[in-house]
Amino acid sequence: MLIARLQSLGLVVGPALFALSPLFWVGGHYGIVGGMLIAVATVPWVYGLLGEYGRLRPLLPRIAGLWLLLVLLGMFGTIAFGLQGFFEGVFGVADRTALDAFADYPPWGAAVLLLSGPVFPFALLILGILHWRTRLSPRWTAGLLCAAAVLFPLARLLRLEPLAVAADLLMLAAFCVLAWRSWPRR
Repeated sequence: MLIARLQSLGLVVGPALFALSPLFWVGGHYGIVGGMLIAVATVPWVYGLLGEYGRLRPLLPRIAGLWLLLVLLGMFGTIAFGLQGFFEGVFGVADRTALDAFADYPPWGAAVLLLSGPVFPFALLILGILHWRTRLSPRWTAGLLCAAAVLFPLARLLRLEPLAVAADLLMLAAFCVLAWRSWPRR
């Protein structure tokens, strides 16, 4: 019961820390504090998502396993983006310079950022669909999670702080409901 409760807390703590990150953006970039918050948020969040895997696995064993693989790959990309923002701030290259430097390493930069980065919001979209299908959470919660999963990368691509805050707050709200639904009761 303790593990399940800690996983439920991870579903709140991770998205809450992540939701703070846009408040520290510097000119549309994550910056030192925002990047650190993103990287740190992934630890409790992935722990909480492991609990969601445990809830989905009995209902959809193969799909849940594939979904978990997407989560882990997506979290790798999330950490990479967070650390990129952190190091851009540390080295004072919070402009196009940092991204342009990846041109010297095309396959590696693509693997780290361009391929793994979009996987996390895709995994969250799949989680919303799986919750919709299995009814592990109310349909409105699954819809909220899907909407947040679509707005999340859009806000980052457009570098719009208000949209990023809104997407992250939607995400946090959806995960608070998932945490409440997964909280073990006696």
